[in-house]
Amino acid sequence: MVSHLDNLVSIEDYEKRNDRFCLAVCILGSFFLCLFAVKSFFSGLYAYALTLTLFAVGASLLALYFWRSNNRRVLHLTIATGFTVINLFLLYTGGEDNTGIFWFYTYPLIVFTLLGARIGLILSVSVYAVSVFLLFYPELSHLLATYSLNTKLRFTGSMLFVIALGYLMEVSRVQAQRSSHRANAMLKMMATRDELTGLYNRRAIRDIFEQRIEKQTTLAICDVDFFKKINDRYGHEIGDKVLKKVAISLQHSLRETDVVVRWGGEEFLVLLPNTDLKEGINIIERMRYELSASSFEIAGHALNLSISAGIVSADEHESWDDMITMADKYLYQAKESGRNCSFADIDEQLLEIA
Repeated sequence: MVSHLDNLVSIEDYEKRNDRFCLAVCILGSFFLCLFAVKSFFSGLYAYALTLTLFAVGASLLALYFWRSNNRRVLHLTIATGFTVINLFLLYTGGEDNTGIFWFYTYPLIVFTLLGARIGLILSVSVYAVSVFLLFYPELSHLLATYSLNTKLRFTGSMLFVIALGYLMEVSRVQAQRSSHRANAMLKMMATRDELTGLYNRRAIRDIFEQRIEKQTTLAICDVDFFKKINDRYGHEIGDKVLKKVAISLQHSLRETDVVVRWGGEEFLVLLPNTDLKEGINIIERMRYELSASSFEIAGHALNLSISAGIVSADEHESWDDMITMADKYLYQAKESGRNCSFADIDEQLLEIA
């Protein structure tokens, strides 16, 4: 359960973070491209200014496209492709006064954040290899810019360091994020689960009820018969094991859509969504009978366990509190009637299996 919840939270958080990051890249990229396009225009570099302007327009259109379509796959691939092209373009042409190469240092940050550690590393190393080829074999690559040997060496070494550092930081970030989500999932589970039985606890059931409520919903409160005598005779450790056994037995007797809750002490609450009262009574009675018909050996002690239950239907009561009040009332009547039986609000008749 923790793993499943962890995955759900991680995926949702990762997608939202990437959405914000991608939009920020598009908006900031458009702004700075326009800024440098204006500077290049006034410096007389008209072709270069036009190229930067086209990239800025493309980034703005991409942000608008995502805002209207919410297509993450297209957004990520287009940003990664566009950023690769513009960085190679700046290195190839030199930009203004051969300073375009400096934008390459932002490349690992973008691709690692967008594509993750593994794919980001593959793309970064591939583009790095292309850039080294362009720099050191200008006669073969027809490089337009002219870089000094010192610049080439420093760029080659520093970019390799930035890629390695970016990869390690992304791996560490993902590990830290997963640990944080796992811790949050554990805290959420501890807040909504009973520590002893692993069932949902009283704090969680109201939310579950509101999420699963149907016009035909049946609820039962069950009480382990003579549990105090078990505790007094065998001790609380055996009592805890009895509650675990009962919890397992109740779950085993129910459907996948049903919910068993540790209501408190030796009481359990059973929620049967999309179930009318007649069907709910049959389910609870079958559950009660299977428990009473089973023999349990707990820590060397042979025990016969049973429960009493009060059963109510949502279509007969206006609120959750009303259902709980009436279920408690019927549970009390079942216990007063000899235990190991159920009492429901069908003409207030006692329902019992001998």
